[in-house]
Amino acid sequence: MDFFRAVDLSAFLALSYVLYRLFSRTRLRLPPGPRGLPILGNIYDIPEKHEWVTYRDMARRYDSDIIHLNLMGTCLIVVNTREAARELFDRRSAIYSDKPPFPMLNELMGFTWHFAFHRYGAYWKEHRKLFHKELAGPAVTLHYPRLLDGARCLLKRLLDEPNNFRESIRFMAARVILGVTYGIDVRDNDDYYVQTAEKAMAGMAVAGNAGSFLVDSFPILQCVPDWFPGADFKRKAANWNLSVKAMAHVPMKFVHDSMASGTSVDSIASKYIAEMEENAECSSEKEEILRNVLASSYAAGSDTTVSSLTTFILAMTQNPNIQKKAQEAIDEVIGCDRLPEFSDYKSVPYINAILKEVLRWRAVLPLAVPHSTSRDDEYRGYHIPKDAIVVGNAWAMMNDVSVYGENPDVFNPDRFLKDAKINPDIPHPNEAFGFGRRVCPGQDMAEASMWLTIASILAVFNITKAVDDKGNIIEPSGEFTSGMLSHAAPFECEIKPRSKYAVSLIQLGAHAF
Repeated sequence: MDFFRAVDLSAFLALSYVLYRLFSRTRLRLPPGPRGLPILGNIYDIPEKHEWVTYRDMARRYDSDIIHLNLMGTCLIVVNTREAARELFDRRSAIYSDKPPFPMLNELMGFTWHFAFHRYGAYWKEHRKLFHKELAGPAVTLHYPRLLDGARCLLKRLLDEPNNFRESIRFMAARVILGVTYGIDVRDNDDYYVQTAEKAMAGMAVAGNAGSFLVDSFPILQCVPDWFPGADFKRKAANWNLSVKAMAHVPMKFVHDSMASGTSVDSIASKYIAEMEENAECSSEKEEILRNVLASSYAAGSDTTVSSLTTFILAMTQNPNIQKKAQEAIDEVIGCDRLPEFSDYKSVPYINAILKEVLRWRAVLPLAVPHSTSRDDEYRGYHIPKDAIVVGNAWAMMNDVSVYGENPDVFNPDRFLKDAKINPDIPHPNEAFGFGRRVCPGQDMAEASMWLTIASILAVFNITKAVDDKGNIIEPSGEFTSGMLSHAAPFECEIKPRSKYAVSLIQLGAHAF
């Protein structure tokens, strides 16, 4: 009986919360959006896939650059234009830099260590400061050897196992990030640390979008027993939780153990731990921040790298003329007797344009990680309430014909060029990395790795459409998945070395590390 009274009380409190949120805003002019149902709001207006397209279409229908949806009392604001994003996330960053509570991701799944989901404040700033010091800006050049190692190892794997290109890219991302952060020498995708992180990241991809789980709108649902009807979200969270926590703690234990045994190699973790011990500055808080930042770097960089570079492979498969033009540009500047280096970055503008177009054409995060408002605000006569979830529609902004020209759905690096040089009037697709103060701090590292990998693959491989046993060309579907992170749907292609000399370059490059 006590249990049923508790359930009745929970239902009453949830309903009261919804009614309060609804009626407290009835007199305020919210941004336009579809008319919702009583109590439920617009939960049935959110599509199961490719929400970013629906939100862009809603913005056009209501002739507004921001739209509003009611998620059972929670206010969702979607920002669909670059101008609105710049005004809200940049100029008003003091209001729009917070994050929603994310009960599913944080409390239930255990992502409390991921500082991308931390509330805005001093604790978050300490994390951001450490990340910038070690993995952004000038610090990226210190990691060039690791990036080169990753790219060269990828070429060798593509030579040996061309059909497993997606898994080879995943191996490269893990090898680079885990090597830089912990000094872990990843040898294959069956590595325990890689497998643990992949399970955790699979959960984040499902739970990261606003509205994915009802508990994010009703935190009180966390109290529902796991066995209760409709509590499947708790069982999923519990399954992910083990991998999420291990992803942060297990690699740090590896570093401590290897340092104690004298077998550690240079890494960000070993350097900081040694400095703390030498200066007698060891503390649980400093260790926690270090652990959080390093785990966050893998969480932010692994799946995004796989998605972006798989998109590149798809684009080359579908556009042989663009591939040929890129190879000619590389041959002309770099030649055929060596592999690309970071020193070539400014010498081959067409590769830079391909990188930009990969980021723009199919955004890894079509909807940026949600922000939250720290107080009430007004934009163009519309009320944006405190604690509203505010999401930047990166996909809509990077498919804006007024910015990037006609046919944004077509992969076309030339849109970034003028007279064979990068056109400064066409904005770099920074929206791929988020907005405002919460923009991804790993952008420099990610773009450096992507540029080197793209240039290296084009220098030594031809990528073509696959052919079946009867000689028929297999056309890639060109479809992309939905969720927090978007990936190209599985497709086949053929990756073959351009020449025997290219094979020699690949083998020599792999042996150099």
